[in-house]
Amino acid sequence: MQQKTVSFNPADQPDFVKTLNKRVNEYFKSNKINKKGNLNMKLKTVFMVALYIVPLVLMHLGLIQSISGNYLMWVLMGLGMTGIGLSIMHDANHGAYSKNQRTNRWMGYLLNIIGGYHVNWKIQHNVLHHSFTNVEGLDEDIENGLLRFSPSQDLKWFHKFQFLYAPFLYSLMTIYWCLTKDFEQLVRYNKLGLYAGQGVTIEKA
Repeated sequence: MQQKTVSFNPADQPDFVKTLNKRVNEYFKSNKINKKGNLNMKLKTVFMVALYIVPLVLMHLGLIQSISGNYLMWVLMGLGMTGIGLSIMHDANHGAYSKNQRTNRWMGYLLNIIGGYHVNWKIQHNVLHHSFTNVEGLDEDIENGLLRFSPSQDLKWFHKFQFLYAPFLYSLMTIYWCLTKDFEQLVRYNKLGLYAGQGVTIEKA
């Protein structure tokens, strides 16, 4: 991915952002809602983790042996993996799951259980995506030759069909993540010195 030098001046923050942050804080305060995870979040955590772990255990114990039964277990694990990734792990690695940072850290480790590396995710999402949202060349979330997410990206003939093939590509994301993505990021992020900001040292071979 092409690297750019981009800087932001906090003084240039739009009034919209300031007003939005103020109203969000007022909403939580006036409704006496905790910004961190509540009981519903904890119940969701138990449910989603169980949805992933229980089918896995059942298959390993040989209690589910039919082909149709295994397909069902894979579907359930996929739903559990989605729930863990889109909410539990995401909130924890943002430091928003709990007031206790140790709890956030341990809940963030759930990504490692479903096949990813939590430090790489923090760099890609928290550092690159949230710091440079939709900035081509810096936000890796929009870098994909087969999918076009920004008007500044080259428009290919097949992009007009991406609404058809995008769901299929997303279904392969976990496989790609486990087999190559984390390793590619390991090399790239280490070269860019991004692990230092996460307090991680990667030894060179």
